Amino acid sequence: MSLSHFLAALIESGRVTISLAFTEEADAEAGAVLQEMDRITRLNLAGKAPEFRPEAALWAARLLHHGCQFLAGRDVELAVISQVLQAPCPAPHSPATDYSADLTLQYLPDLIHTVRQVATGDPLLQELLGVAREWPLSSVGVAGLEKLDVRNFISDPALRQLYVDRILAREDASRLDGLPVDQAVREALGAFPELCRALATPLQISGAMDKTPGHAAV
Repeated sequence: MSLSHFLAALIESGRVTISLAFTEEADAEAGAVLQEMDRITRLNLAGKAPEFRPEAALWAARLLHHGCQFLAGRDVELAVISQVLQAPCPAPHSPATDYSADLTLQYLPDLIHTVRQVATGDPLLQELLGVAREWPLSSVGVAGLEKLDVRNFISDPALRQLYVDRILAREDASRLDGLPVDQAVREALGAFPELCRALATPLQISGAMDKTPGHAAV
């Protein structure tokens, strides 16, 4: 399966068929598919999305594709896995870079979950967790990550809301880090902590219903 077909399958169903033919080249259609992913994502973001950086988007797409190939083909040497998955993004971290990479890296938690089901001690897992630490916007819901740096994107209103929405949807209390994430989650929950008790409780948020007779405060 070419990279463009891989990306098209992600858009359509989230299910992909992997070819074990390992190549560094991206087919000509991959860039067009990534642009379409950008267009669709912009329509669904709360606010204006950052600039699309095709080089970051293509790098992330290839990384995810290779990660899936490594999961399917178990005979790849660890040195090759490390070399590929530790290859740096061609663009420095910024809201635009993190947004563009997230077009495909948002599927990273699903890949990590699948690898963990296969074998928790798999060397591939450690490499993927390294990617997850580097790209916290995309890795919400991945357990076992610490000291994540969100400064690269949290100042962007659209990405901040996207990050909070994912934290709430996945009830990932591990992402609460004081400021600014805690404050963003507080703002999202407002006076309705019942929307996500898993996060409202550690944040000690209480709403109007909690203060009425018969309701204990959080």
